[in-house]
Amino acid sequence: MKYLLAFIFMFMISSDLYAQQSIKIDELLTTYEKMNQFSGSVLIAEKGRIILKKSYGFKDAEAFKKNTNDSQYKIFSATKMFTATVILKMAEEKKISLDDKLSKYYPDFPKGDSITIKNMLSHTSGISETEDTENTKNEETFVKYISQQPLNFSPGKNWSYSNSNYYLLGYIIKKVSGLEYNEAIENLILKPLKMTASGFHFNDLNSINKATGYEFIDGKNSNRALLFKTDHPFAAGAMYSTIDDLYKFSEALYSGTILTKKSVEMMSTPYLNDHYGFAQEIYRVRNSTATQIGHGGSGPGFKCRFSRDLKNDITIIILTNSEMISGKAVDNITDIIYNKSYTAKSSNRTTIEDLQKLQGIYSFESQNYYVNVVNKTVIFNGNGIPRLPLSPVSKTDYKLFENFKLRFNADVKGNIESVRIINGQETKTA
Repeated sequence: MKYLLAFIFMFMISSDLYAQQSIKIDELLTTYEKMNQFSGSVLIAEKGRIILKKSYGFKDAEAFKKNTNDSQYKIFSATKMFTATVILKMAEEKKISLDDKLSKYYPDFPKGDSITIKNMLSHTSGISETEDTENTKNEETFVKYISQQPLNFSPGKNWSYSNSNYYLLGYIIKKVSGLEYNEAIENLILKPLKMTASGFHFNDLNSINKATGYEFIDGKNSNRALLFKTDHPFAAGAMYSTIDDLYKFSEALYSGTILTKKSVEMMSTPYLNDHYGFAQEIYRVRNSTATQIGHGGSGPGFKCRFSRDLKNDITIIILTNSEMISGKAVDNITDIIYNKSYTAKSSNRTTIEDLQKLQGIYSFESQNYYVNVVNKTVIFNGNGIPRLPLSPVSKTDYKLFENFKLRFNADVKGNIESVRIINGQETKTA
């Protein structure tokens, strides 16, 4: 009896902790939602128990139709996890070897004898990147184009993220399985796991749950994002899904249901690079010894965060349908889950006139940075940084991330003439 009472007591404590975390995360995301800086669906689970499943913002902002937990979003690069899982499954079935050379499947590919399946899974092949939809419209066009590009480095000697690796893996899946790439994913993963709300051909999807992708959301003034004409970027990022379906995938993948535990361990072990395995990003939770694995995704109109802390059995799935989503919101969620202190973003009380003074092109040597104001939010991008909202600290001080700060400098008349950018240890004035 005393052991039963102790168990009940511990269960009540953990339940209370989960409830507190759920309330804090909900309050946080509601705050961001009110500022039009969070639109999407979130699922958080700890030790096999879902502690938060909720949606925010609009799947159709112009019609004021709210997102639901059934909303379907493009997940872009999180698709790579499915591609890698099928490759590893075929390796378990001896249909393919991870040490196979690229030349086995494409005999005329330059230096194909030195590039392995492992290299492509881990982005250590040296194969260059391509984002041009014209060069990726089909297998023949893509292979012809990418084989003409020089390698960025000798295979296995360095690491560089390249979607091209996963295009090739998708076509290799087709060659080995005899199925179209999407059919292989459906037969080996989606159907067995009953992931009925996930799939490909998002443009053709006719569903009341389909979320529209936006650059930013502001009611009828919302700006829709670019829509690819094809399933771009193929095996590197063409899938759509829901928070429930991705949770099914997470539970099955990491439990050893789809792959053997050995394959999952191989998948999540850094390969040459300390933060990437086989379609698994590996990183430490800030201010913690905890480690998460998984894969993010982002592209026109949509962002995805999929992570799993295997040791503490924590799953975080965040799907959004607006590009103007602050990374701080995701960091705050993680802080709450790991019981770390955090500061939520507050509304910017600066006048629109003051904000408009910040707009412009800021130059530093050959680098250009662009500052625009969208819906009373300061948007920053340039020099490899995608469009992201800045968090206000004061009228002239802003943060992109915790270690990326900006201070706008005015002349005697109050006109902004430069910005001081502090990125880690580097400081420059543009």
